[in-house]
Amino acid sequence: MRCGDGARWGAGARRALAAVCLLAALAPPAWDPPAWAPPAWAHDIERAEALLAEIAAQRRTAADGPTENERTEATFRLGETTETLVAAINRDVTAHGRDLVGELLVRRLRAHSLEVAWASVSNRYEYDLAAFADYLRRAPRGRWAPEAKFQLIARRFYATLGPDPATLVGTDVAALQGALADEERFLAEHATHERAGTVRFFVAVDHYRIARNTRDPVRAREHERRARQALQQTVERSTEAFEVRAAQTLLETLPR
Repeated sequence: MRCGDGARWGAGARRALAAVCLLAALAPPAWDPPAWAPPAWAHDIERAEALLAEIAAQRRTAADGPTENERTEATFRLGETTETLVAAINRDVTAHGRDLVGELLVRRLRAHSLEVAWASVSNRYEYDLAAFADYLRRAPRGRWAPEAKFQLIARRFYATLGPDPATLVGTDVAALQGALADEERFLAEHATHERAGTVRFFVAVDHYRIARNTRDPVRAREHERRARQALQQTVERSTEAFEVRAAQTLLETLPR
């Protein structure tokens, strides 16, 4: 099933296909690119060099800073700056395709022991977010812990979301239940955080995905019930238009 195939399917399948396209095409990046960035700024060598210099300084401070607070702060900033640069490279890829400039920047990031690789499934470069995981190990209650948790939760959510939301990619029901537990823990601990609304959307979709993939009919009914409730809350409360549209469409695919 592809986004261009809607005319070949019945009304129910077309509604499901609409959800696929919304989730796949409109899913935002986990780390929002800086507002000042022009469309192809990875070719702005001066700005790229400045970010690479920041990364080098942050790595040094993360390893050898005079206090643990400075070291953990630098660790989080390292993840933030790396994601900013990778997001810019990806925008350049979208505009112009992969090129030597982007490859050279990625090689320089790898020279800083930052794992950035090309993901053929998503046609983009991906950073493994190791700095955020490291920050959480070193400062699990630090001031940036909610944001670091969100980055890891969002990456796992989008990495396992295939062309059809009901089809699991690189995961299974047990792992998805673990992801759902992490999302619900985030909401229990950080209910008022600015990312909480997005995590509630992840919870709704993951209940839907578990309901569609578990072989236990009792569990399937329970997750369908919770998916319906969470998706309806998304429709009523989310301020993100794409989340509302996707939730409405997924609701239509659930059994009455």
